[in-house]
Amino acid sequence: MIKRCLLMVLCIGLFSGCSSLSSQQDSQPIPLDGKLAVLPLVNLSQTPQAGDQAASILSAILRSRAATGVQLYLPEDDNPLLYESQARQQEALDIASADGAEYLFTGTVEEWRYKNGLDGEPAVGVTLEVRRAGSDGIVWSGTAARSGWGREGLGVAGRKLLESLVDAMPLTTPGE
Repeated sequence: MIKRCLLMVLCIGLFSGCSSLSSQQDSQPIPLDGKLAVLPLVNLSQTPQAGDQAASILSAILRSRAATGVQLYLPEDDNPLLYESQARQQEALDIASADGAEYLFTGTVEEWRYKNGLDGEPAVGVTLEVRRAGSDGIVWSGTAARSGWGREGLGVAGRKLLESLVDAMPLTTPGE
């Protein structure tokens, strides 16, 4: 019996991957029925368009959590192979503000790649910030990093990481 329990604990640890999450605990509620703008995340990784990939996944996760007014802002890119995208993020911010967005989801992608080695595990690292439009103050912020296992895809690792960040957000549904 003890061997089975130890084996089960070992398997759970083995198949869960390694992750770390840190988020702001005393933040204001973010209403899911508000106008939410997901901007391109600044790509600090060496993977082209990682910020756009993460932003697309984030907007889909928010919609799956019953957010009714999520809009993804990904302006055209002159050179999609450039790693850094602060200018595009500022352009998206200006467009979202003009569209009347209430909450702006911004951030950075620090890592979005497969590790080198025999298994080539996925490794992702993302920092998210939620700002109220027209304000410099941050409503919520969080950062997380995760590495998956050899057969896990990079998109799956990224989705799991972004879901953990969204789970840590103080999202409220109408009527709460």
